[in-house]
Amino acid sequence: MLDVLRKNLGIKIFSLLLAIFLWSVISRGSGGRQMEMSLSIPVEVQNLSSELEMVEHPAELVNVRFSGPRRFVSRISQMGITLPLDLDGALEGITTFELYPGSIKAPEMTKVIRISPSSITIVLERSGQERFPVEPVLEGVPSRGFKVSAVAVDPLFAELAGPRSSLAGITMIQTAPVDIKGSIESIEREVGLVLPDDRVRNVDSSSVKVTVTIVPVGENQDKKKPQ
Repeated sequence: MLDVLRKNLGIKIFSLLLAIFLWSVISRGSGGRQMEMSLSIPVEVQNLSSELEMVEHPAELVNVRFSGPRRFVSRISQMGITLPLDLDGALEGITTFELYPGSIKAPEMTKVIRISPSSITIVLERSGQERFPVEPVLEGVPSRGFKVSAVAVDPLFAELAGPRSSLAGITMIQTAPVDIKGSIESIEREVGLVLPDDRVRNVDSSSVKVTVTIVPVGENQDKKKPQ
């Protein structure tokens, strides 16, 4: 019996060690037991023409379900994976992206088995740019015995850019309110602009200077000085 065990002992030991080694490599390579995990992946819009605006934005996140060895799947959340939407060559109007498992490059040893929603729709419109008058807004009234004799704003106009349909509905741009409640002297404030549509943006400055001249009641700022 011992002779049988000792026969080709070196080859048997080598075979055993080789089997253990191969099992270890396969085990490490597969990453262990299979699992599935769902993650919210950011949508990344790419290559949007400067002549176009998105009037309907896509969802910021999509739900993606991954499958693969536990060791690899558990790391996916740390890899900064995004869903790219390439708008190169897109035209004005409605663009729909059908989402398939292949739309996202799965990390090593894993695969994408489902994306929800299954499609994303983007509405594009030609971009425009226009100048609009700035209207200062006051809040409150001066102290008793005083009045507002003049209001000035600098600059007088502001440049906005955005979808043409949004710009078409704008006639002027108001400032953030300037509080003059209880004032007995002139006020000068740097204030922001209140954009009338969240789809438009400032091209130049996002703030203006508002000067409110406050004088005693009965006094005219423009009255002539005695000769």
